[in-house]
Parts: sequence; structure tokens; C-alpha cells
Amino acid sequence: MTDAAYAIRRAPPLAQQVTESLRAMLAAPVFEPGARLVEEDLARRLSVSRTPVREALFRLAQMGLVEQRDGGFHVPQLGLRDIHEIFQIRRLLEPQAVADIAATCPPEDLPEYHAARDRVISAATQDEATAANIAFRGLWLSRIRNRRLHEVLTRFDDQVILVRRATLRTAPARATAAAGVIALVEAFASHDADAARKIMEDFIDAALNWFEIAVTDAQPPEDTP
Repeated sequence: MTDAAYAIRRAPPLAQQVTESLRAMLAAPVFEPGARLVEEDLARRLSVSRTPVREALFRLAQMGLVEQRDGGFHVPQLGLRDIHEIFQIRRLLEPQAVADIAATCPPEDLPEYHAARDRVISAATQDEATAANIAFRGLWLSRIRNRRLHEVLTRFDDQVILVRRATLRTAPARATAAAGVIALVEAFASHDADAARKIMEDFIDAALNWFEIAVTDAQPPEDTP
């Protein structure tokens, strides 16, 4: 047995662990949009001191996942302009990413895609669909070979996750997303890059449409004279 087998594996710094925990909580989402993130409360939830929580919140602010205002940190409350900017970036980059994946998809990757697809299909609730779609997205993101494209989309991924739940609010929206996942896996299996590109374009356009519907439905009715 080599010495490497006995090497001490250091845990990630505590602030990094807290950052990842808070990212997961934001994606779940545990917090409501606009909610204030109080250091003392978060420290108590995560059983740590306030120092790593404060460092994690600053990191998340730099990543655009929380807002720093009014003397504290808050969960972003994204408006339509923010959403349109997010989806514009998705429309520019993600179709090419999945086209590249389809062109080079090895057979040994297909079982994972099929399992992720089946999880999306079987999701019965908004929360299940959100988790399944996030997992599918994480899978194909991990298969991007262009390192710089992978880095950009991975850094941007948290922004996408912030709005994912709203795009899956209704059963028709979830059915549309599932159909897109099914078609995308078929394109990967058949190495059809052009089809994968078009499927992702349609997938993104549909998600934006469902988000706009969700935002419109959530608006209070105007007062009538």
C-alpha cells in the first residue's frame, strides 16, 4: 500500500463549507425572495460561529446570489429585467454547449442521462420537478469539454437555479420541461448536434414564457374605480 493511502485529507475551510450550505439553501429554496439573511440565525442553523457565516455571505454577494443593502444581506428579488438578462445569456451559450455534448456523447454516458431523464418524468410535485431538473442540468454541465465555456456556465448556474422553481410552478410547465429533457437525451443518444441546439433554444424560450406567466399571475390585481 502506498503512502498516499494514508495521507491526511483536509476538510475544506469552514467558510467554504458554509458557503456551499447556503448555496444549497438558496437553491432549495429555504428562504423567500427579499428575505433578510441574519448572521446570528444562520450561524445557529448551521451550528457554526458568525465569522464563517459573514465570510460566506460576502462570497455569495460577490457571486450575485445575495444582495448587500440596508446594512445587511438579502435574498435577491429578481425583476423581469434581471430574468431577461439571465435568459439572454442562456440563449447565447447553452444551445452551443449541448450541441457540443451531442456531437461527442460517449455510449457510457447514456445510462446516467436516462436515469436523470426518468427522474424528471416521474417528478409529481413542483419541488420534485425542481430538484430533478437541477440534477439533469448539473449532469450535462459536467460533460462540457470546452473548459472556458464550462467555467462560465458553472459560475452562472446559481443564477439559473434561482429562477428554476418559478418556471416549474404548474403541471403544464413541468410537462413542457420534461418533454424538452426527453428530446435532449434523444439528441445526445443519436449524436444530433443540430437537434440538440434547437431543443435547447426552445427549452429556454419556454422556460422564460412560463416564468413571465408566473410573475404575471403573482401580481396583485389593479384597483378598479
